[in-house]
Amino acid sequence: MKKFVYLVVVVMLIAHTGLISAKPASATSPATLTIIVMDTTSALLDGAEIKIGRKKYITSFDGRIVLEAQQYKGIKKFSVSRKDYESKTIALGHSELVIVTLTPKFKSTTRRERPETSSDGAVLGVYMERAAVAKPEAEGVLPDAGAGANSMRAGKLTAGEVNDFAKWYFWPKVTDDSHKQYAGTWRMTPRYRYTVQVKTRTGAPVASRAVTLTDAHGNTLFQAVTDNTGKAELWGNLLSDEPVADNLQIRVDSHVLPAKPWANGLNTFVLDEACEASDAVDVVFIFDATGSMGDELRYLQAEMRDVIARAKDATGGLSIRTGAVVYRDHGDDYITRISRLTDDIKTTQTFIDRQEAWGGGDFPEAVPEALMAALNSSGWNADARARIAFLVLDAPCHEDSVTIALLHDQILNAAASGVRIVPVVCSGLDKGGELLMRSIALATNGTSFFLTDDSGIGETHLKPTTDTMTVEHLNDMLVRTIVEFSLMPKCHAGDEASTEETGRVEIAHIPNPFDVKDLETDPTVPHGEGVHYLVDISGKLLGIYEGGVPTDFLSTGVYFIRTYVDGKWYTKKLLVH
Repeated sequence: MKKFVYLVVVVMLIAHTGLISAKPASATSPATLTIIVMDTTSALLDGAEIKIGRKKYITSFDGRIVLEAQQYKGIKKFSVSRKDYESKTIALGHSELVIVTLTPKFKSTTRRERPETSSDGAVLGVYMERAAVAKPEAEGVLPDAGAGANSMRAGKLTAGEVNDFAKWYFWPKVTDDSHKQYAGTWRMTPRYRYTVQVKTRTGAPVASRAVTLTDAHGNTLFQAVTDNTGKAELWGNLLSDEPVADNLQIRVDSHVLPAKPWANGLNTFVLDEACEASDAVDVVFIFDATGSMGDELRYLQAEMRDVIARAKDATGGLSIRTGAVVYRDHGDDYITRISRLTDDIKTTQTFIDRQEAWGGGDFPEAVPEALMAALNSSGWNADARARIAFLVLDAPCHEDSVTIALLHDQILNAAASGVRIVPVVCSGLDKGGELLMRSIALATNGTSFFLTDDSGIGETHLKPTTDTMTVEHLNDMLVRTIVEFSLMPKCHAGDEASTEETGRVEIAHIPNPFDVKDLETDPTVPHGEGVHYLVDISGKLLGIYEGGVPTDFLSTGVYFIRTYVDGKWYTKKLLVH
């Protein structure tokens, strides 16, 4: 049986420098205040002393303390201290959640990290945030998965991709119709979209560049990082149903432009700098290892092992690092385990292979904590051309307000860090979870995968709400996504970019921007001779044009033009130099 859910937290990108608190729901103090204390590695700190007025409180094993309103009424600040850590004084606001990050006094200080080693002493990963032990395990030894994990062959699981960027006009049917009843649960709707293109004067895409959406007063509303195509996705009022304000602005470095919503075109920034492209690609696999995953975990391990082995060759020899996070829930024998990013693929493969499905007990799991571990403790390369997190799961997080606030923080953190989250949905997820996964993918510039029944493996799989979905082998889809998210044109003498590299890549599947049924029955959907849909290498819809397709706002690379004429879709590759 599941013990009552302990609420743990996760930090945004700037958490390592101090304090983060959720946005206040109102101007009045909440009924309770949850304080979470962690260190700079995101490990939760028990035994931390919280002093509020004349009273002192001690955090429990999960770094958490919950105070009633009368325990902090009238108090404007509190202090946090712990042996071997720098103390902090924190101002109290009106939030129901406060996260405090303590800095170690000595570099050797490590809390709640325990190295996992193989028989030859190689580090396979570390435990993080170890919870109450519900199942005995030997210190420093991962459960032995046996020969089954290594002998399982890849290429058996099947899945389909739902790329809501590719079918952007279908997305409102999900949020406002089929899944409308679940929107209030997650309190997050990617609706007001602003797409940004950043390129050099010679046309080369600028990757890993911070992009910020602000209001007219310069207040930050959303942050993102440009991807391998030099594009970023910004969202207005992601966590609110309120309409967006007028006069929003987009900032890249010192450059500022009035924000155009997606329907009015891309917000293009041209920077006076050289064509540069890092060869680094970071890929982290985050997967649920609770008991409900037992029907598919061994197969998933084989698929991930295969993807890791193929990724380097598939991307033309880029410098790829891989890592993994496995998670369960509060009350299980652990919450998260981490194998940090490394260029040694065997380390990640071995770590993944030696996991087993156990625990859980109720439907929701510790998804925000898993994202926290992946985002803050994996060792991401801030200059990498691509940072990808595959989130493999069959259940969403808990639905209480504090957990939702933690989840929101992690999604904002991922977007601001340029980590593109790609949910991989296994058997068991419901429609509410589907909405959450697709929203996470949109908010972080990712896409969504859904396992299907075609393989005959596992329990019945959810059929996502979409028009059409092409079924492929999961391992091929994962490799293809790594390629699509990391491909960039080569830089040549004179700081020019060439489509030489991207032009050789064959994209397996470019989804149709509209369902044929919509085109034939909805008079508001533009189609026919002279109507062209511009998409990028991942199928993301960039705009609809009648007549010619302008390219001056695009960075160098490969694009596709889709046209629907006389009952058929036609595709033409477009090379932008």
